[in-house]
Amino acid sequence: MKMMFKMGTAAVLMSFTLDEETFNSKVDRETAFIMGTATVMMSFTLDQKTFNSKEAHELYQSLPNVCFEGKFKLQEVFDCGERGDKLITATSDNGSHVVIHLYHFAYLTVDITFVVDNVDQLKPLSEPFSDKYISEVEKKVVNHLWTFIKASNSLLCPIRRGPHVTWRYAYSGDNRLQERDYEEIVFETDSKWQNIKIAKSREFGNVLLLDDVVMLGESDLVYTETLLGIGRNEFKDKTVLILGGGDGGVLHELLKMSPAYVLMAEIDEEVIKACNKHMKRVCGKTLEKLDGANFKIKICDCVLELKEALNTGTAYDYVINDLTEDIVDSEKHSFEHQFKTSSKVLELSMKILKSGGKYLARGDCLSARYDINRFEEDVRTLGYDFTRTDVHVPSFLETYCVYEVPKKII
Repeated sequence: MKMMFKMGTAAVLMSFTLDEETFNSKVDRETAFIMGTATVMMSFTLDQKTFNSKEAHELYQSLPNVCFEGKFKLQEVFDCGERGDKLITATSDNGSHVVIHLYHFAYLTVDITFVVDNVDQLKPLSEPFSDKYISEVEKKVVNHLWTFIKASNSLLCPIRRGPHVTWRYAYSGDNRLQERDYEEIVFETDSKWQNIKIAKSREFGNVLLLDDVVMLGESDLVYTETLLGIGRNEFKDKTVLILGGGDGGVLHELLKMSPAYVLMAEIDEEVIKACNKHMKRVCGKTLEKLDGANFKIKICDCVLELKEALNTGTAYDYVINDLTEDIVDSEKHSFEHQFKTSSKVLELSMKILKSGGKYLARGDCLSARYDINRFEEDVRTLGYDFTRTDVHVPSFLETYCVYEVPKKII
């Protein structure tokens, strides 16, 4: 009994868009183009003393009558494993289906996937799959099972999926589910390096995603200003190296402060092109050309640029890391430098800073504790102090950490 209190479930949902030409010759392609699914997920904690009774099992097997309106095909009941779990399935005439899972630890999940004929029904606040509708279905299940239920919980919004439904789902730094408010994908391409998307958000404007990870939204000036340390750092007549930064936000704001020279090292020119066209509220006209009186955008691997600066003795007042921190393959880049930490970009950046210069870096979401702790430990290992600033970034839906690591004056 004690072990049952510690048990639970994790549902992994996956969806795949298939080739319209080959997957099913019987499908009307014009109709399929606008179809999709809405999955309603409900869970119920059952009375441990009575949930396995004959009367209870009869009620579980008649649940499809509660979940569907109209006709459904005869359900099937399966034994799951050796602990007494049961799985009940049923389908309606249009392909909608319900999966009911009874767990031996007195827990019941009811997942209903509705097939819809028009994806307009899947837009937020659209009928019929509103929070009111899902609450009513949950109430019907509770009334059906009556005394066998101790508590119920439902996701009061459906999981919306389909070949032409804008994918809105993401996860936080500690792997919690998030749903974005994207209305459409205004741009998408696969470059040599990554998948690039720009999604249109009702709240945050256009949002840049690289490999489906949010990089920056048009709403996120606060991120750029916090990374630069506006009000703390002086960039006038200073030399600056930007690592990454393909959205142009950091470069655009820097150029307003009259630096002596800025070099931006960005590996993916397709990101620059996409943001120049679709992220004007972030970059203005800055990305329309690759060089100017006091700046240059160099299409290159920024790690190789760090190595070149180290080998040539080029030093900067500021190095700004606008990358996602990752471990660099030292064999690939043929480094002779022996690294003390996992943060190769940090180590190389500190070596090419002038005395009294600063390394400014995006960290990670505050919820990503492991990555945050690892970076901070790397800085301490190298003998440097740091200042961390936590700021809520609108399109991230999270609090984000940025760092300032000064190089001691020699």
